[in-house]
Amino acid sequence: MICTPITEPRIDAMIKVANSVDSGMVELRLDYLNDFSGIEKIRDISKLKISTCMPSWEGGKFKGSEKERIEILLSAIEFSGYLTIELKTRKSLRDMLIKKAREKGVKVIIAYHDFNSTPGRKAILKILKKEQAAGADIAKVAFMPKNYADVLNTMYSLVENKIGIPVIAVSMGKIGKISRIIAPVLGSYLTYASVEMGKESAEGQLTVDELRNVLKILRI
Repeated sequence: MICTPITEPRIDAMIKVANSVDSGMVELRLDYLNDFSGIEKIRDISKLKISTCMPSWEGGKFKGSEKERIEILLSAIEFSGYLTIELKTRKSLRDMLIKKAREKGVKVIIAYHDFNSTPGRKAILKILKKEQAAGADIAKVAFMPKNYADVLNTMYSLVENKIGIPVIAVSMGKIGKISRIIAPVLGSYLTYASVEMGKESAEGQLTVDELRNVLKILRI
């Protein structure tokens, strides 16, 4: 499944772009918003929605307090099909968000991002197990590779995790670009593709059109 991150700074623009992009799922990067009023308008997006508000300490744009961030996510839960919360979020807050999501029938993606490096295979599998144990419906890892061995280590986690829930695995950057294509082949729950060049939420994303063309050529 192709998921397109929406990184617009205004909620109305976010809704417009989300409804027009050629993908079945969108990730609403609420941390890109410069005004958080009117989040309930995301109910007007007519496709599967992941809501996330990635904090600056995880590599995102949100620089406010954790209380403010959690309130933003709580306001989005009711209108979302999925919610992404970082594994490193304070446990009490993470557990509360998971509980609220369960009450609304929203699937929880617990994520771990490292924009500087890629750990070894055993360490990646350990992170996925921690996400599963924390209550994830879907476990996500995203790492920055220094070489193609790092890319392979991240992709390895898709076929050897044995945690019993879906996994999203991403290798970022120029070197990791190939993972955007092969990850779904290896069983990644989804792969991320940007609306257009310059709208990437992480380095190495292909555009939706580019990814569709490659997958078409490969007949995947």
